[in-house]
Amino acid sequence: MTDAEPTSDAAGTSARIAALERENRRIFDEAQREADALFAQYQLSQLIASGGDLPSLGSAVLLELLRLAGAAAGVLYVGRPDDEEMVRIAEAGSIDHGSAPATFPDIDIAHRWASSRGGARAVTLSDEPPRALFIAWPPASGGLDEDGLRIALLARHELAVAFEGARLREALDRERQELGAIVDGATDLILQVDGARRVVRLNPAGERLLGVSGSDVMQLTCAEALGCEVAGGHGGADCPLAEVLQGGPSIAYRETAIRGAGGAVVRVAGSYAAADAHDHAAGDARATAILRDLTAAHVLEELREGFVATVSHELRTPIALIRGYAESLLHLTLEPAQQRAYAERIDEATSRLTTLVDQILDITHLQADPLILDRRETTFGSLVARLRGDLAISGDADRLTLAAPDDLPSLDVDVGRVGQILSNVVGNALKYGPDGPVIVGAEVDGAWLSVTVDDEGVGIPESDRALVTEPFHRAWNVRESRIPGTGLGLYISRRLVEAHGGRLAVTDRPDGRPGTRVLFTLPLSSSVVGTLETAGATDG
Repeated sequence: MTDAEPTSDAAGTSARIAALERENRRIFDEAQREADALFAQYQLSQLIASGGDLPSLGSAVLLELLRLAGAAAGVLYVGRPDDEEMVRIAEAGSIDHGSAPATFPDIDIAHRWASSRGGARAVTLSDEPPRALFIAWPPASGGLDEDGLRIALLARHELAVAFEGARLREALDRERQELGAIVDGATDLILQVDGARRVVRLNPAGERLLGVSGSDVMQLTCAEALGCEVAGGHGGADCPLAEVLQGGPSIAYRETAIRGAGGAVVRVAGSYAAADAHDHAAGDARATAILRDLTAAHVLEELREGFVATVSHELRTPIALIRGYAESLLHLTLEPAQQRAYAERIDEATSRLTTLVDQILDITHLQADPLILDRRETTFGSLVARLRGDLAISGDADRLTLAAPDDLPSLDVDVGRVGQILSNVVGNALKYGPDGPVIVGAEVDGAWLSVTVDDEGVGIPESDRALVTEPFHRAWNVRESRIPGTGLGLYISRRLVEAHGGRLAVTDRPDGRPGTRVLFTLPLSSSVVGTLETAGATDG
């Protein structure tokens, strides 16, 4: 018995040591798992805190989830905030059954889809908006790490918040880009200033109107950038931007003047608004001005007034003549010769009214976009012959001289419209050069026929040449004469030439003689152009 006792004590001691070792191992393993969990949570928190857009955040989070779950492949879905649909934002690893769907109608369908995919497992990271779902495929050697999945679920709330934050940042960036595109693409000047009225933003339309680059005016005051007082607009005490920055209501419309490109005075209409009141309290007050150039509006107003004045004048004269001659025919006893003469005057006045009405209708039709042309092949000679026939009725055919080759190539034009161009241009030449011939010339210029009409009339001053092809504008020397006119003929002709793809210009006669040359181009027919190009290539 004495020899057995030491043996029993030794065995008990060994058993206690083994138990202690097992306990220590258990404690160590649990501590290691806790440490791993803490590290995993730290990793996830770092990813969440890193921010970024939704695809970047989703890819980073998915890789960490794959590591935690010990998965071979996985897909991450995030739900839309306004409905149940789940959208795939990240995918990693090789999925045996092909790529996962881009969307799921809801979480339940995603779970059912995953359970039918041979070992795949769907884990709901968040079932409240924004919903988030992780689908994992286990490795071939074993299953998923349940502890790792448990750790991932511990951060489900933070993940949901992070995904929603990323989505909101995406929406904010998208709205910022859209707003930037609107501001940059606006045709009005848009200027933003800080609380001290220093410029912090100027859009491209503002740069063009002011003739500066945005960097040139940054941190200048709005008065320095816009030059309102110098241009005769408002003074510093009446600055609308200062008014709204000081808490005044937004200004929907106020006219003023600014200094435009090259120092020109530009009349503008502006609207002004400041940021919310809490921004003022934070010392980050800003105000925005949107200024519209009124030059075009003033031009339109002048055109309208000119139209009314011109049409009123042109209508009043022939109507008065018609009425006067008609009353004479009705109330006086006239000889047959006098009656015929009065009837002829009425006919002339009626023709003048008809011409005016036709021109006004032409302007209306020319506003159509695009102008519809009835093109067909014709010759320049036939167009001039038709014009000469029309002029024979008025007795002016003998004054028209054609100085052009007989073998000109055919044209591809709207015959009626080109006849109208020739009638307007030649009619002007006959009217403003009543004592001399009108010479019509033509020559081939590449794919175009270049037509010239020369007269020996009063001419057009150089300062008016760029304007006489605009509606209702007549040169000053013509306005001072007693020659009637509406200022529409050359404008209609220019628009019709441009509708054919050509151009119209007014110049001096190249031979130095008094008078005016009107030059315009018409397109040759496509068959002629092809022949000319082939001939040119052969000659080369």
